[in-house]
Amino acid sequence: MVTSDPGSRLLAGPTAFALMRMRFRSTTVALAFLAIMGVLNVSGIPQLWPMYTAAAAMLVSGFSVAFLILYVAIKAEAEGEAGGPGEDYLQRADFLEIVQSAKAEAEESAQKSRTSRR
Repeated sequence: MVTSDPGSRLLAGPTAFALMRMRFRSTTVALAFLAIMGVLNVSGIPQLWPMYTAAAAMLVSGFSVAFLILYVAIKAEAEGEAGGPGEDYLQRADFLEIVQSAKAEAEESAQKSRTSRR
């Protein structure tokens, strides 16, 4: 189920792009722990607790990678249905006009709240 703000087309929660970055970081962590386990295994020194610790950390990060793979796909599909991806970028003049009107509206709202407090 996708929750969204009824007044806008924005979806709640992090974007698919932010989730993808988290997935890449989690994958890097999982691979780092896999490399640590390989080094510990090849070293031949009986180091049981570091090996178990690295294995547990790799499993946790591996589960987070698996979860994020699914969540990124779901979020990307929801963003596609909401109508975000693939649209043309705003021209600079249009973007600046939107920013200026938002600033003016925010300032007007702040002035109204200040006068209503008095």
